[in-house]
Parts: sequence; structure tokens; C-alpha cells
Amino acid sequence: MKKYEKIYKALSKKYTDEEITDSMLIPEDLTERERKEADDELKRYRLKLLREQTEEERIFSDLMRLKILMEDYIRQEPFTEEKSFGKYLEEYARILKITKKKLSEDLAVHYTRLSRIINGHEDPNIELVYRLEKHCGKLISALKWWRLVIKKQEYEIKIDDETREREGGKVKNAMKFVA
Repeated sequence: MKKYEKIYKALSKKYTDEEITDSMLIPEDLTERERKEADDELKRYRLKLLREQTEEERIFSDLMRLKILMEDYIRQEPFTEEKSFGKYLEEYARILKITKKKLSEDLAVHYTRLSRIINGHEDPNIELVYRLEKHCGKLISALKWWRLVIKKQEYEIKIDDETREREGGKVKNAMKFVA
């Protein structure tokens, strides 16, 4: 007798079949061939769903994916230029299938400034993240966009010893504690 059948028999003494199916997912013991067939069937079904997806559904799911990627990056990973505010903004435009020029018009930001932000030559201001929040229908909050900016600033503070020394030299009557 397979192990899942034993589990089912034990559960069926306490619960009805309906209660078991409502509360649990019982995996199937599949052969390698059956597993491959099931995987292929699932792949075909997912591709079918993707083909039948409306443009609005595609944009929504891609923006949700972008939001989750942003959250994971903010929470877990160290700063990298490949995942900067500008790169996420560029991906946002790609998802919407709009040009940077169109995005700059939508956000009421000069195209050159938007380009500088995307390419990491300028940091966005708080007003821009509010506009992005509104532009995406509040699907990605201004706070999430802003945390990307903060992540870069934190990184720069950690590595910028030159500015730290220069600015520290301007301080008079500094307290002397042993840390």
C-alpha cells in the first residue's frame, strides 16, 4: 500500500472526503513518464492561457511580477546597478510597451531628465515616485519606488570614505567617544 493511501485511510476515520479535499492537497505517486506527461500538459495549458490573455491582463501580471521582484530586491539583496531605480523604471516602460518619450510625457518629466534617471546619472525626487504610483494605478506604491532610491543612497554612504573624510574635516568640537 502506498504511503498516501495510509494517510488517506487515517484521515478518513476523522473527516469526510469533502473535508479532506477542501483542506489538503494529496500528491500523486507518478512514474517518471507520467510526471513528464503531466508537466507537458501543464506547460501546454499555461501557454494556452498566455495566448488567450488580454493586453490588460498581461500588463497587470507583468506589473505584479515587477512589484514582487522589487520587494525581494529591497528586502534581501545588496545594491547593484543592474537593479537600480532606473532599471526598474525602464522595465516598467517595457511592460507598458511605451517609449521613454511617452513615459516622460505621461509623468510630466522632461525626457532628458527621465533618461538621466533611467541611466543612473540622476536620482529621482519624491514627486516622481508619487507620479509613478498614480501612473501604475497604485499597484506599485510610491514607498516601494522610493526604497529603491534609498537602497542606492545607503550603498553610497557605506562606500564613500572620501566624502566622509572631507566633510568630517569641516567639523569643529567633535565629541570623542570610543565606539
